[in-house]
Amino acid sequence: MVLVAGIQIAPILFNSKKTWEKLADYIREAHDKGAELVTWGETLIPGYPFWLSPTGGASWDNADQKKTYSSYWREALDFQNSDILLKMKNLASELKIMMMGGVAEKSSGSTYCTLISINGKGELINRHRKIKPTYEERLIWADGDGIGLKTVPFNGYKIGGLNCWENWIPYTRAALHKQNELLHVAVWPGSDGITRNITKFIALEGRYWVISVSGLLRTEDIINISEDDFPVKKLLNLEEKKGKFWQNGGTIIADPKGKFVNEPLIEKEGIVYADIDFMKAIEERQNFDYSGHYSRFDIFNNPLKEE
Repeated sequence: MVLVAGIQIAPILFNSKKTWEKLADYIREAHDKGAELVTWGETLIPGYPFWLSPTGGASWDNADQKKTYSSYWREALDFQNSDILLKMKNLASELKIMMMGGVAEKSSGSTYCTLISINGKGELINRHRKIKPTYEERLIWADGDGIGLKTVPFNGYKIGGLNCWENWIPYTRAALHKQNELLHVAVWPGSDGITRNITKFIALEGRYWVISVSGLLRTEDIINISEDDFPVKKLLNLEEKKGKFWQNGGTIIADPKGKFVNEPLIEKEGIVYADIDFMKAIEERQNFDYSGHYSRFDIFNNPLKEE
């Protein structure tokens, strides 16, 4: 049995340093409770670009949108020279804990939605860039690649993860499943209307454990951000929206039978835990394993066809 944790918190928007410090406190709390794997939501550091729809993010050559993008780029992590990434690795090594979670990554003038995996030795063992940002996200994030579409070792088994709507793409799920994935981490910006349904389905389909871990965002997390960093803020009418949840969470964990082991965490920060028995996934694959005895790669002409 392995205790895993899904950390659901709001970011300190446009401030990666403070967001990391907040997340680190929650990681330590989860470790103190016995968690060996901690997860967090999509691009928690420095936050999900929620503002695109309500502020006309597609406006061409708009000075406020360009300035907001540059602030976001500034706070994204440069993996070649990131003090925050180094601190993450050091904390993982100190606590001997596995981390999987979302950050915004930058390279050249572009940003990417990236899911990182750091093992208990403090090694960055995978970096998966979201292969296709969803709809308006393409105004902020560049297309990723398939290099990080792989499982990683954890306690003698294989685990993997995907960003948000990648979890709805059968080929992406299958690519990890075929690599003997027994626990799947799905990271989201925060919507229990999505996580409640998709988590159950992909657990049933894959016969594995699923952690759907979300972020959270409230008006109170936005209202004090400087307009120098976030000039489109004035278009959000925040004074009229006090108490509003822009992202309401929904972190939830399902077992290999598709049964929820906790109620979704909604409209509050916190940590969801579950004791994971990897052999339960193997038991459920006795009657259905679509990457094993229930596969027909000899007749399905797709990218998973065996050589």
